[in-house]
Amino acid sequence: MKKFLSVMILSLLTVLFAFSAFAADTPAAWNFDKKITIVCPWGEGGGADATLRALVPLLKAELGQEVEVVNVTGGGGVNGAAYTREQAADGYTFMLGTQSLFIQEITGAMSFKFKDEFVPVARLVNAINVIAASKKAMDERGYKNFSELREFVKSHPASVTVGMLTSTGVDGISLRQALEGLNILEVAYPNGGGLTLALQDGAVDLMVTGTDEISGLIANGEIVPLLVLAENRMKKYASVESAGELGIKSFIGPERGIFARKGTPEGAVAALAAAIEKATQTEAWQNYLENGGYDERPGFANTAEYTQAIDDEYKTFTDMLKPKAPAKKAAAPSTKLAVIGFVMVLILIICLIKKIVIPPIAFILLPTIAALIAGFDPLAVNKFAASGISKMVSTVSLFVFSISFFSLMSDQGVFDPIVNFLIKKAGTNVTLVLLATAAVGIIGHLDGSGATTFIITITAMLPLFKKLKMDNRALMLLICVAIGVMNVCPWGGPTIRAATVLETDPNMLWHRLLPVQGAMVIITFIVAFLLSGIQKRRIKKLGLVADDAELEAKAEASAPKVSKMLQSYNLIVVIAVIVVLMAGWLNPAYTFMLALAITLPFNIKSLKEQNSKLKNYGVAAMSMVVTLFAAGIFTGVLSGTGMLNAMASAVVTVIPPDLGRYTHFIVACFAVPLIMCLGTDSFYFGLLPVVVGIASQFGVNPMDVACVLLVAENVGVMISPLSPAAYLGMGLLELDVGEHIKYSLPWIWGISILSIGACILLGVTPL
Repeated sequence: MKKFLSVMILSLLTVLFAFSAFAADTPAAWNFDKKITIVCPWGEGGGADATLRALVPLLKAELGQEVEVVNVTGGGGVNGAAYTREQAADGYTFMLGTQSLFIQEITGAMSFKFKDEFVPVARLVNAINVIAASKKAMDERGYKNFSELREFVKSHPASVTVGMLTSTGVDGISLRQALEGLNILEVAYPNGGGLTLALQDGAVDLMVTGTDEISGLIANGEIVPLLVLAENRMKKYASVESAGELGIKSFIGPERGIFARKGTPEGAVAALAAAIEKATQTEAWQNYLENGGYDERPGFANTAEYTQAIDDEYKTFTDMLKPKAPAKKAAAPSTKLAVIGFVMVLILIICLIKKIVIPPIAFILLPTIAALIAGFDPLAVNKFAASGISKMVSTVSLFVFSISFFSLMSDQGVFDPIVNFLIKKAGTNVTLVLLATAAVGIIGHLDGSGATTFIITITAMLPLFKKLKMDNRALMLLICVAIGVMNVCPWGGPTIRAATVLETDPNMLWHRLLPVQGAMVIITFIVAFLLSGIQKRRIKKLGLVADDAELEAKAEASAPKVSKMLQSYNLIVVIAVIVVLMAGWLNPAYTFMLALAITLPFNIKSLKEQNSKLKNYGVAAMSMVVTLFAAGIFTGVLSGTGMLNAMASAVVTVIPPDLGRYTHFIVACFAVPLIMCLGTDSFYFGLLPVVVGIASQFGVNPMDVACVLLVAENVGVMISPLSPAAYLGMGLLELDVGEHIKYSLPWIWGISILSIGACILLGVTPL
């Protein structure tokens, strides 16, 4: 009996011990009783963010609790991981992650060991990446699939650009595997929305991405998938070539899953994993997988399966990214293109300022020579030039017909009453005239059109400048400054571009900049006042001063050249043209064509005289027409060869790492010469994303970066040889581009620096 009791007690103790051991290894039941936060380390609009936002409503339904997504961007996911690491491991904060975070750890981009400090919860999707192309770029360059793209790149090295969100992550690795041996330029973007828009517009040729975020654009034909980075073709895109069939070993795709901080209660991890498993079995989730092309590979993996997959991939990436012995090699093609581009632009500016050659010759020969030196064949250069010329047609049309219309109106004395009124009010007061010029320029640019502003302001003020013997270069400078100040309005091109890159509302960006814009308006009038002193000394030195009596006598003696009825008709047409231009109801060039068509026959009866007038106006405009088309060649070749993108990417590489948190201020200080070299599109779609990416790694808000670059660049936009509207102004004032740059550059660069100071002093962009 005693023996039996001993055996029973021993057996009972064994069972109790086993149960306690099992209980110790089994997480206690967990009930979420408050809001859950899931951090997304990438921007809104990207594939990672889209996956998380598709899951969240399903999780809410399963858990019965609010689930919030918080986007913490920058550093290729590093900032979001660091942010999550700082939160309490209490079971209510989780994070979306991909292999990119392990790659960032392996490459030393993280200051902590991600794999040691985070634990997997569950995998959501195992995606297939695709290389997608801009339909616009494909049509221009002539390739229809990836095989043809490879042949194009071989014959046109460094002429194709690819945009990506994380160049050091899965996208970057899969891209380099797929494009190994091809000379293609990389451009980094801080968020998916900005990259997608750049691809639509043709600002970049290619992008590496999952298919879900661009499926709508693919369906619309705006973006074309060129290569599936998988062993076989996808069911969703059966006509698209796969990496496997082309012998390309590039099959890595983003595995998106949920992670928790190490130390998070195991019950919370298990409860969330169970809820995710149920959510991924719903019809809504299956539809999401199918629509995004995520149903081609098994997606969901529980905690144990996901942990094993991560361990395997971590070893793969560690071997793949193991440092190799450095080898001597030639400069990277992008560096070569950047150097050639900067040298060419420097030579161009010297030629224009020193008047070594006339502008059209410089615009045609220099980019052509630069492209040939860079290794592009003549046929490719011809295609780039043709593309640039075609983009100038509307500007040239606007210039020719606006010149003809306003010349006719001037000949008929339409503007004499305005000039005479201003003369009577201002007399020989140069200061009042220049202050009025600044005011007209600011008001005239309310519509955001540089061409309209030049036309309105020059039409109103040039006759007065002529009668007072004032310098036309001062008029050009004041209009350029006024345009720069008003361009930060939400309908201005630069602000829209900057907001697009940041994926924010242009109005939000503008509201933040309003104090700086107010300060810049005041600076514009200060510049007008300072210019008045210079103009007075110039007029006095040249002996050109006319007294009030002389001017008033001229005004009184100026009799109408046509009947009052015709004068009124002409004036009504001029006002109607300005209203239509500011309202944007009709194409500007077409507006002037109509205006000329309905005024020329009434003002000049003889067909012979009409032809003679048009011939005279054409002769006067021809020099600028030639310059504009030559400028089209300049921009077309720089853009087509990839020099603009290479120059933009190269700018930030010269900044020492210790000054990384001030990158945006350093680049802003050189915004004026940079906009002269890069042009608006490359500045915002090429340079801005790079600066945002670097500054974000030092904790700088992307909005701070955009604000300071926006105000510093805007001031200089109309001094750039790449700005078509500036040529319209120079043509109306009979100035060449070299004269304009030489006179205006010191002023505009100084004002740009002042704008940076205003951003700091007004707290818009903190140091």
